[in-house]
Amino acid sequence: MKSGVTLNGNGIGATVIYCDNPDSNFATQNIINCENLSDIEISNFLIDGGWESLSIMHAASNRYREYEKGVYLRNCSNAVIHDLKMQYSMGDFIFCSKNTNNVQVYNTVCKPGHDSFDAWSAGDGISVFNNCWGTFINSCIKVHNTKNVQIYRNTFYSDTGSGNAGVEVMGGDVTGLNVYNNIFSTLQLNTVYQDPADGACSGKGTVSNNIFYNSPAYNGINGMDITSTGNVVTSSYSSSRGTEDCGYVADDGKRNLPVYNGSAAPSVTFPAKGSTISTVNGYVSISWTYLNATRYSFNVYNSTSKFDSSHLIYSLNTSQTSANVPISYDGSFAVKIGAHDNVHNSWVYGSASMFTVSGKKSAAVYSGVYGYLTDATTGQPVQSAVVTLSNDTWNYTQITDVDGLYQFTVNSGKGTYCLTASATGYLKSPELPVNMTGINTEMNLKMVQAPDYCEPHYVKLYVLTDSNEKIYGGEVQIYSPDNDPKNEKPNFCAWTNKEGRANFHLTQGVTYKIVTITPDGQKSTSTLTPDLDQYTITIPSGTTSEIPAIQTVISTNCTYKRINNTAAYINASYYDSSSQSSNLTFVLGTMSDGITFVPSGISGTNDNVSNPAGVVTDSFIVTDYPGKTYTVRISAKSQTYGTVSEDVNVSFPTSKEPKIGSTDMGSFCILILIIAGLVLSKTRKAQ
Repeated sequence: MKSGVTLNGNGIGATVIYCDNPDSNFATQNIINCENLSDIEISNFLIDGGWESLSIMHAASNRYREYEKGVYLRNCSNAVIHDLKMQYSMGDFIFCSKNTNNVQVYNTVCKPGHDSFDAWSAGDGISVFNNCWGTFINSCIKVHNTKNVQIYRNTFYSDTGSGNAGVEVMGGDVTGLNVYNNIFSTLQLNTVYQDPADGACSGKGTVSNNIFYNSPAYNGINGMDITSTGNVVTSSYSSSRGTEDCGYVADDGKRNLPVYNGSAAPSVTFPAKGSTISTVNGYVSISWTYLNATRYSFNVYNSTSKFDSSHLIYSLNTSQTSANVPISYDGSFAVKIGAHDNVHNSWVYGSASMFTVSGKKSAAVYSGVYGYLTDATTGQPVQSAVVTLSNDTWNYTQITDVDGLYQFTVNSGKGTYCLTASATGYLKSPELPVNMTGINTEMNLKMVQAPDYCEPHYVKLYVLTDSNEKIYGGEVQIYSPDNDPKNEKPNFCAWTNKEGRANFHLTQGVTYKIVTITPDGQKSTSTLTPDLDQYTITIPSGTTSEIPAIQTVISTNCTYKRINNTAAYINASYYDSSSQSSNLTFVLGTMSDGITFVPSGISGTNDNVSNPAGVVTDSFIVTDYPGKTYTVRISAKSQTYGTVSEDVNVSFPTSKEPKIGSTDMGSFCILILIIAGLVLSKTRKAQ
């Protein structure tokens, strides 16, 4: 890759970078190599490592080639990577290394042999969002000694293989690490994890509003000051040791309860101690206090004085706070509940609670509420969405399956409940009331996709004059708020096209400084906070400041040469004796009313030169030229004088000369043809 280049395929299904011999040396190199670059974009294709399947890949002897990268960035800035997929490859998908800053990665899909994304001593300012990351033997995202890494709205998963973590922190200063609004689904070992082998981390960060579905919960990062709020764990088997975050949502809907440290013993809440109850459908329902423990030990005895194995009739280790015990006969029973103290790695048991069973009852079990979640526009199922059913005292969460199906079982569930749904890439559904009638209640939900505006997004900037004239060839510089005021350089820069438009990749809610420079040197400054995809910038009169005049070190010149009566050359030249110029452009046009430059659309032989050296020339061919005046606009960027521009006029006389002697050019050409014919005739006779 090179700076300023957009590498854009026709889509993941249409453009493929494929390794036809994955065991070769080629497969051990960086497939897309980016070093010492700025302002690049990579999008819309598939990288295929050539191993055909995961099973074949992981059976290979060289299956853990960490040095094989799909996209490798070193010492790069302002890189945008989106709408990519990598499959059947041994190594890492996207790897950001030494001094790589301001990288945005979104809308990508990957499950490689190693890591999906690495920020390894990268620098500052990495945003990773709206991706689906998988892992087989290592981690989806790995962060090492990199500041201000934003990880949000991603899905992390590992359906086969052990994997290591969804987000793994490897050590160093990771100030500004924020992990929020992600779904961690079916990960095997860790969700957010710090590898002690690389030492402790430092800095502040957040882990907030994530869903840990059928995965371990967040367990803390050594050395980091992490604010942990609003995380939900469902169908999982771990908790948040060493943090203030909660492992499960409490029965009353509260979150972020203190981690259980054994300070309180668990106790039975139903049936009440010493009470008499009846079996219902051959079962007795027993519940106990919620203590935010990862595991509870539940034991029922058919004795109220002897709690040994010979009297144990039911035992269960569970993360829940209730259980149905199969008891179909009358008698006296005792319950003992234990809670696992994760802080001290021990069990804490409460005192036994006695109850008596007398009589039997039959009761209907009702299904509650179920339904399908679909896209409001396409009608397609929305998979892995989070659906929550709640009332005034509790809430339950389900994840939709591949068909978009969710279902809640609510025994004797009459009354009014509340149903909500949320999913990556969709607007959160409003709270819908559900009137439970005691029978199956079907509620099919539709979700509206979030607007195409997805930060960052393309913004079209149109630059016009006060009189609504489009400015062609003007420079637009954009500065972000975090730009260093002592050494201010544009974060983005582009030149307007014939429509007066320049496109930029900007982020919603960020206020940018916009500097526009017209080809004739007028400069103005404004600000923009984008929330739309199109804006107009008007160059106001009386507020512009001209760029310093071209100095003697920079010179321009134009000449012309007739070809015949209807065609002529216009030759333009540019020279900078200081050798400080860059981005030299030649544009041929005319002046409307002697004021407005209008490009003619005629291309030359050397219109754009990135790094001019010595005298640089460009040639244009014009037709029907007699009596016309053309203007060549020559613009360049100088380290000393900024952007410089000069218009050079070329006027043709009305006469259709030149003539050669007394014979015009047409007669001269006819004479040449006659002589040639005579010579050819003599040659044929000699033969």
